[in-house]
Amino acid sequence: MDNNYQSHINRVAQMTLPNNYAYQLKNIQKSPKFKDGNAVKFPGYTIITPPWKEENNNQEFYQQLSFSQTKLSENLDSKFFIPIRASSFHLTLADLIWEQNYLNAVAENPNFDLQLIEEIRLIFKNYQESLVDNNALELELLGLSIFPRAITVCLVPTEASYQKIVDLQREIYQNKGIIKLGIEQQYNFTAHITLGYFGDINSNISVDKIQNLLISLNDQWLENQPPIFIIDQVELRKFEDMISYKRQPDWPVIKFCKT
Repeated sequence: MDNNYQSHINRVAQMTLPNNYAYQLKNIQKSPKFKDGNAVKFPGYTIITPPWKEENNNQEFYQQLSFSQTKLSENLDSKFFIPIRASSFHLTLADLIWEQNYLNAVAENPNFDLQLIEEIRLIFKNYQESLVDNNALELELLGLSIFPRAITVCLVPTEASYQKIVDLQREIYQNKGIIKLGIEQQYNFTAHITLGYFGDINSNISVDKIQNLLISLNDQWLENQPPIFIIDQVELRKFEDMISYKRQPDWPVIKFCKT
């Protein structure tokens, strides 16, 4: 994690500056999560907000997100930009384990899934009980960003919400049981919602065209002043690919009070 709240804001803000788009586009790569436009097997576990169609707090926010995704799809080659299923839009709080690391873990330990679920259950319980206040998390939109393998929308939490996220990640990644399962923090936290992944990349891609499209969409986001993104529930979910995130009714959940 970033050392402090201000350094976090500065880092994420740099990722959303339009004058950085051209540089970011020079470093994009094809995502291994899709083939011929279809999601491939990419199993694992994650801690996320409920996907769009399973929550009620952020309907207007997600509708604006869906509009931007549609504009990207209409203006970019379908082999280059692969939109994800809009109903699966979500925000990740903590990546756990995925793809080959997960497959290896299950092969070596048949009880891996049950052990992981139980460890997260205990972590969530302790975290929930330790909260000084139980207010919902709030995040503000910063703008579109280009990740190495995807186009996303980045958000930044309020300082109080950021601290709760930091505390949760520490509870997870410093937990001895989680460490024994081979899970570790691999990325700095960057609140984002993925719109789509990169497919075929070739030298004919017009960086100027993509940059101008992103700047236009970014301006629309900022002009429309999208609502604050509210998180009142955080869940453990299992995924088989990048469009399907499932959970059982008794799997661990953290609940915050909607403000």
